[in-house]
Amino acid sequence: MERLLFIVSQERRELYDSLRVVLGQERGVEVILDRRVVKRRRRHEAPPAMERRRFGRRGRRIEDAEVETRGWTVVRLP
Repeated sequence: MERLLFIVSQERRELYDSLRVVLGQERGVEVILDRRVVKRRRRHEAPPAMERRRFGRRGRRIEDAEVETRGWTVVRLP
């Protein structure tokens, strides 16, 4: 069964509370606050010469951008 995960920005606490009330009893739906505090890769320094990781830990750039611009996103989980 597919699940939906609503991720809400820390700055949108009222939206988080509303979604918890409205979606709280829905099966397969979870609402969480974005727990990330510091975006380490967004420094104004030069990028590293070579990426050391083979695969990025977070492959959800679209969702990251949505949380940043509109304050929330939805992720489908298997």
